[in-house]
Amino acid sequence: MPSSHRRHIPPWLTHIAVICSIVVIGVMVLFGVANSAPGSKPAADATTIAFTANSAYIQTYAAHCAGGQPFIVKPDDTLQSIAARFGVPVDELAKTNGLNPNAPLVPGEVLCPPVDNANEPILVGTTSLEPCQSHDYWLPHITQWAVPPGCYGLIYTPNPADYPYRPTWGWCNWWPEEEHPNLPGDEALHLPKHRTPIVGATVWFDPFEQGAGSEGHYAELVAINPDGYWLLISEMNDSWRGAGWGKIDYRYIHVSPGVWFMY
Repeated sequence: MPSSHRRHIPPWLTHIAVICSIVVIGVMVLFGVANSAPGSKPAADATTIAFTANSAYIQTYAAHCAGGQPFIVKPDDTLQSIAARFGVPVDELAKTNGLNPNAPLVPGEVLCPPVDNANEPILVGTTSLEPCQSHDYWLPHITQWAVPPGCYGLIYTPNPADYPYRPTWGWCNWWPEEEHPNLPGDEALHLPKHRTPIVGATVWFDPFEQGAGSEGHYAELVAINPDGYWLLISEMNDSWRGAGWGKIDYRYIHVSPGVWFMY
């Protein structure tokens, strides 16, 4: 960036920012340890989601990319780094997504590649509605029923009045429907099925697969472990750890023939 466009940050402001960051990280570490210590159990309904229309939907975006697989922005990403990943010019990527090339990106938003760059279009939901927004997804050793760390170890009770109306409040399909705010009704449940997991996909479990009941189960894919095998999902109406009807929990699942990813 040309020096004439750089912003001057006073040293005292930098010092305050560093101190605040240290305090926040310390609190998050203590919180994560408290909730993942052996023998500890997160309280059922440990917190209640109090989203309002402004806070819940101001940053929501479900990507319907005509140009192929979308990209979820991470904290350190820039438009330049994502353009390089797609192998396209920065201006072209900005134009496709209606962005100012010089504007900062928002972590969690989804960018689409230009149409000419494409394979088949896919449709994913947004992670910006997840009640836990931590990037601390994984335990050092992951097992099927291990409690995820930090805020992913809590149980959440959303208020349906804070979301667009869906007729299936409380059941497992309500949550992935809401996680796809650009799709009306239950369209998130009727997307094409794939074997390859993608963050933001609707997850379908065949009956009796990894905790599903006799009628199967729906969930939302939150994160993919670097090994490509373990996955973190959010779900509603699963009774594990004191969750259940109308409540949201997080748990680990793994890729298997009985699990499908819909996008």
